[in-house]
Amino acid sequence: MKASASLRKWLAVTWNRLYLYPPPEPLPRRRSFWVATALVAGAALLFSAFFIWYLTARQDAFQTNAEDLGIMDQAVWSTLHGELLHQTICNIVGDTNCYSINGISRFAIHFEPILFPVALLYLLWATPKTLLVLQTLVVASGAFPAFWLARWRLRNEWIAVGFALLYLLHPLQNLALLNDFHAVTFTSALLLFVLYFMYTRQTAWTFIFAVLAMACKEEIPLLVALLGLWSLLFQRRWRSGLGLLLLALAWVALELVVTRLAGGPLLASRYAHLGNGPVDIAKNILLHPLAILKQYVFERQHFFYLRQVLSPTGYLPLLAPWVLVLALPTLALNLLSSKPDMYSGLYHYNAEIVPVLIFASIEAVVVIGWLAQWLLRRVRALGSKLMAAWGSWRARLAARERRADLSGSHGHLSWGQLALLALLTSYLLVSVVRADNTHGTMPFSPGFEWPVINAHTRLAERFIQMIPPTASVSAQSALVPHVSHRSRIYLFPYADQQADYVFLDVTSDMYPLFLGSYTAEVKKVLFSGDYGIVAAQDGYLLLKRGLPEPAISPVSPASSGPQALPVLPAAFCSFQWATAQQVERPIRATFSSLDGAQPLVDVVGYSTPTPATIDGGTYLQFTFYLRARSSSLPALNLLVLLRDSAGREHLLSQDFPGFPFCPTTTWQPGQIQVLKTLPFSLGSRQIAPGLAHISIALVPASRSGSTMMDVQARLPVQLQGASGTVRAIPDARELQLTSVIVR
Repeated sequence: MKASASLRKWLAVTWNRLYLYPPPEPLPRRRSFWVATALVAGAALLFSAFFIWYLTARQDAFQTNAEDLGIMDQAVWSTLHGELLHQTICNIVGDTNCYSINGISRFAIHFEPILFPVALLYLLWATPKTLLVLQTLVVASGAFPAFWLARWRLRNEWIAVGFALLYLLHPLQNLALLNDFHAVTFTSALLLFVLYFMYTRQTAWTFIFAVLAMACKEEIPLLVALLGLWSLLFQRRWRSGLGLLLLALAWVALELVVTRLAGGPLLASRYAHLGNGPVDIAKNILLHPLAILKQYVFERQHFFYLRQVLSPTGYLPLLAPWVLVLALPTLALNLLSSKPDMYSGLYHYNAEIVPVLIFASIEAVVVIGWLAQWLLRRVRALGSKLMAAWGSWRARLAARERRADLSGSHGHLSWGQLALLALLTSYLLVSVVRADNTHGTMPFSPGFEWPVINAHTRLAERFIQMIPPTASVSAQSALVPHVSHRSRIYLFPYADQQADYVFLDVTSDMYPLFLGSYTAEVKKVLFSGDYGIVAAQDGYLLLKRGLPEPAISPVSPASSGPQALPVLPAAFCSFQWATAQQVERPIRATFSSLDGAQPLVDVVGYSTPTPATIDGGTYLQFTFYLRARSSSLPALNLLVLLRDSAGREHLLSQDFPGFPFCPTTTWQPGQIQVLKTLPFSLGSRQIAPGLAHISIALVPASRSGSTMMDVQARLPVQLQGASGTVRAIPDARELQLTSVIVR
């Protein structure tokens, strides 16, 4: 009986202690509140102005993508043209949603009914920019509930402004914003509104924003259900908490019905490795928890993802696990997925985590405040001197007041408390700015670049005007968002044998292909006999089904096969031309024929934006300026090489976009050619740490595999005059350009 009574008493005490969020004490809206609100509004407007300007400039500069701005634009546009959330864009190489060339409903992939009201905006402004502007404004609005929630919990307007800034600067939210358009990105703000209205016990608004949030993506009801349980446990709000839980369950049931009717869920295969269906997956997780933790939590990439989630807020959310638990559904979905993008920390998959991190950071500051008060009370009992020094902390707080906030019933904070709050807020802001520096998401971040609209991007509009609005098109990723207002638009190479037009830019992102497979696919289309050239200029290629196929170029290294080249207008290769004024870091080196008798190619400049120290994760990109000396150059390949501290030579890159279509056999004497590598990293190459040298070499195109590294196959090179760190290495037949430290 005594044990039973003790257990009941312990349960009662624990239950009472879990009542962490009683009705908050009212806060007067003094002049400082309105000034702080104006500051938050100004920050949100500045945030909106910058991102609207930046994101729309990216669209104009052809830096947006088929996945997912093109997809979302087509789905929204099609809703107003008789096909509800219809999409035909998919990655035929790696996706599971290329279900039919006629397309599928968006509901087969994601449950996003929020797109229906979004589509109404296309009645006013039917352009992908509408989506980018709307997404920015919704995300920016989240600064207000972040400010309000921090003000209620910390009882100070000025400290609360810091949490609004923390939200606006958070890299996970900004990376989601930069990743084209996704309805789930709205939840960064919408869920913060839910948290604020739930905390302040405004039931109607809580449910309104909960419905809006759930309408953004299929997993959000899991978070809303957790919020209902959370409110039951920590707020003792029985009706509203149970209402949120039941609403979330009903929404899940609706999702399942609609998704099944639409032919989905097509993305369930991302979790097929865990089991056959939800029940089997749950069973495997419960029966093998250690194996799951080892493989999906503590594995290096997965654990690094968790660090990316927590580091922008200085790991403080770990001090509020009862709040951080709200992020578990999304974290589990990301960590357990077979798609690495979901646990990379770089895309929109973390949008709904951000509000939880902001609230957990606020609560972590509250916890530290409680601990500081507890320590001060203990220290005060040790001596009167310390009591005098910290006299502002003498007033004891009632139990409910301690749970509700850091201040007394009148909402006043002492100078000591303000100093502590200011210190913690500063720590959070420094942490988030450091994270922004790492990811380059803000204008002050290293590596941030403004989108450039140049003659090449402006030329694309002329090609777009040649495509009839009702024609089906297979286009490259960066081109798709500019031609997606049609019922049949595909991501090249999908439908490149059926579409009315094929629209390419050989200088642009080749996703989902790589340079070799992309080149082979383009040549396959050109020589298929089904397509002919409508226009070709500056790397753009517009093909139409039914026109005569192009002839094989007489300067091709072979009359047929993978090395054959189509006859293209000379202006097609203008993307690779440069003037003498455009050459960076001018030098004068000459590669000659194998016997050294005939000069073939001059190296007239280069650009190697390489940091002094690099490692396996450092991305590099080089630009070289070459000039033909002969009118009949053989087919040559340019190699970028690295010789490490152990004397071993490594091939870094031989991939130059567009070069396979404008090889050395097409070069005219005197014309400067620009070759820029694709971005690449050292990756898993076994490179000895220490001083390494980066060089270039020219080899015949007939060399491949290990034979291209044969020194005797390389063209000899000579350097005219001294040129800084550049020097010719006669024995290795390479031109050394720069040196770096490899870690």
